[in-house]
Amino acid sequence: TPSLTRKLHKRIIMRRPKVDLNVSEDDFTPSSTPSQDAAPVHNFMPMTPFMLPSHQPTEEDEEEAHSLALMMKQRQLVQSFWEQQKSDIENATTESLRNHLLPLARIKKVMKSREEVKMTTADSPAVFAKACEMFIMELTLRAWLQTEDGKRRTLQRCDIARALRLDELFDFLIDFVPYDCRQVA
Repeated sequence: TPSLTRKLHKRIIMRRPKVDLNVSEDDFTPSSTPSQDAAPVHNFMPMTPFMLPSHQPTEEDEEEAHSLALMMKQRQLVQSFWEQQKSDIENATTESLRNHLLPLARIKKVMKSREEVKMTTADSPAVFAKACEMFIMELTLRAWLQTEDGKRRTLQRCDIARALRLDELFDFLIDFVPYDCRQVA
């Protein structure tokens, strides 16, 4: 077997590309003329366990794949939501701008709750109302995705908390929404 080992070692060495050490890294290329008895050199992609035929998916792998699929679905739905909102704003009429889901008097009261704010323009509560509506709709969409992930049909407080935890955009709300969900089966 020592002679077999030497032969294998010699073959492996013969397969290595010839390198000219006097050439800079930018000009490095493996020699294009391998010796006659050497096999051609291939650049193989590194293999992960997922690529190996003997790899059996574990529960962690399935969980990670499910999480990635959920994130992709969420990203796609949120993107289409914002595209729809942009389209609605671009095609808005003056009549549609006057109709609000949130009461403008309440919004104006909240805006004036700070002592520094003495007066507001007529259109600022309307713009603020639209921004609040869009915020509530996006958060509801994200929370509903968490509800569906839990295989439920009723949106719960923990779904909102989970939606807030999953996106750093909502980190400013973490102190106001405790994350005390129990996993509902």
